[in-house]
Amino acid sequence: MGAEIEFLLTTLRTATPLAFVALGVLLAERAGILLMGVEGAMLVGGFTAIAVTVATGNPWLGMVAGTVAGFAAGAVLAGLTVWVPADQIVMGLAFNIACAGVTSFFFRISSAGMQKLTPPLGFPLAWLAAAAALLVWLYLYRTNSGLLLRSAGHSVAAARAAGVNIRATRAWALMVAGAFAGLGGAALTVGWVRSFSDEITGGRGFIALAAVYLARWHPGWSLAACVLFGAGEALAFRAQVLGGNPHLYLMVPYVLTLAVVGIAGRARAPQEAGRPYP
Repeated sequence: MGAEIEFLLTTLRTATPLAFVALGVLLAERAGILLMGVEGAMLVGGFTAIAVTVATGNPWLGMVAGTVAGFAAGAVLAGLTVWVPADQIVMGLAFNIACAGVTSFFFRISSAGMQKLTPPLGFPLAWLAAAAALLVWLYLYRTNSGLLLRSAGHSVAAARAAGVNIRATRAWALMVAGAFAGLGGAALTVGWVRSFSDEITGGRGFIALAAVYLARWHPGWSLAACVLFGAGEALAFRAQVLGGNPHLYLMVPYVLTLAVVGIAGRARAPQEAGRPYP
């Protein structure tokens, strides 16, 4: 029984960062923006969280700082993809590369304290992720502002006719999405690994994208999809005790992502997602 409980706890730890990021992706795409820069926002949040935790000794301050850093990253993306507007896919991928370089640079010139384990949070962030999913669901489906946000992603013409400011709505959605991605990065570095390394996110932002795709842009199902992918990563960790090439086992969550999304088939994204607003 101990092994099963440990596997469950590992699954929740690995799924929690994905869940936060997936909620951010969902909000952005419901508003009509493809959040391809999610990996970069997650990296910035994770690095900032560790840096503040090391400086203050308080991991909760680190979590807040990571969320704020993600919000700032979302604001940068909003400026580039909403107000310019540049191509959402190209700019998002370029943003990821830039964030990987910036975080790597500051990590290499930082103090040795950045490479030590930070204090534990002492609270399971999985509960916070579940509460956040419920709040996002209530916002999208039980409030007028959530309806207007969804209209911006479903039909620009209808949203404009209803008096929605498309640019402001999408910019705000991107900033909140960035905050969720930053919180996911902080949950990874401060809440789970308790340290930072180059490109520590390891493609988890894109796994969160796949979770939203699999869940058909629904908060509750996105949470469930993240748990599924988290179980794949937990299984990879457990399998390493069998010996052999560890890199082979670390492929498991990514292969599982491809397999599940392939089996799930084509999903209908919000109609305006990816289309620049002139």
